[in-house]
Amino acid sequence: MKTEQYSKTKPTLAAYLNYTSKEALNLDRYVEHGARMLGRNEPFELAREITLLRKKISSIRNEHPQLARQLEFLIRFFESNPPNHPDTVPDHVHNETVFALRYAVKETDLMPDDMPEVGYLDDAAVVASVLSRHAIIFQSYCAVNGIQWVMLRPDSSK
Repeated sequence: MKTEQYSKTKPTLAAYLNYTSKEALNLDRYVEHGARMLGRNEPFELAREITLLRKKISSIRNEHPQLARQLEFLIRFFESNPPNHPDTVPDHVHNETVFALRYAVKETDLMPDDMPEVGYLDDAAVVASVLSRHAIIFQSYCAVNGIQWVMLRPDSSK
């Protein structure tokens, strides 16, 4: 009788980002679970990738202006709310912000970015999920920092 061996190691965020369920994808659950899987070094990895992410944002700005604005906002939010700082936002909000930004910067997506017209739909959906799930926190942050939430909220097409 052959026995299957299962890995006892914790799945990596990279493996999870490439995961698609046989069932329908529940985007909020995907974001929430992905954020819980973040390792302690993920925010530091993201900090090193910010320049690359900003270049990506510049390259998509004309075709996807709403996504570009939302990503720039999440970068600003991330940079002004370091993890484990006493005045910072709840961990789950910080982690989901990191997850969305790491998702946007990585090369392998649920839907490849180079697919004409639809390549950034998954990036936009992940970002919209995070913004929607924590709209009250983000709206408060915008109010304090003079940012127009109406231009960022997921239901805005401006």
